[in-house]
Amino acid sequence: MNRAEVTQLLKKIKGKYPGFQIPNDLPSLQAMVDEWLEDLESTPFEVAAENLRRHSDSAEQWPPSIGKLKQPLKTEEELYHESMKRSAQEFLAQKDEWIKNSVGPPDHIKALMSLPYEQRLGAIQAYAARNEQ
Repeated sequence: MNRAEVTQLLKKIKGKYPGFQIPNDLPSLQAMVDEWLEDLESTPFEVAAENLRRHSDSAEQWPPSIGKLKQPLKTEEELYHESMKRSAQEFLAQKDEWIKNSVGPPDHIKALMSLPYEQRLGAIQAYAARNEQ
């Protein structure tokens, strides 16, 4: 990326995030562009612009960091797999919480289930009849 592209990228960020501060005085602006250029010099402009677009499309409230703009582009498939992996990890964490907080059946149901089949069937039907009323 060159100086003109960094300037263009900063304008794009300011357009998407009005709270993003760009200095008004020329020396401060040049210093900011130099700092950003130092970090983004090896990053193609197209990659940084696409990362900015994806960041803003994800409804992020704050402007992206320089590191986020430098990340190599991921395919839609890679983004999908990352999303699925995150979702699975959240589910497993929730599942562990469910297991920790779960309780077994009441003792009278355990007693019903331990009866021989024929007796169990009759006991369950009687239990259901009592609870229908």
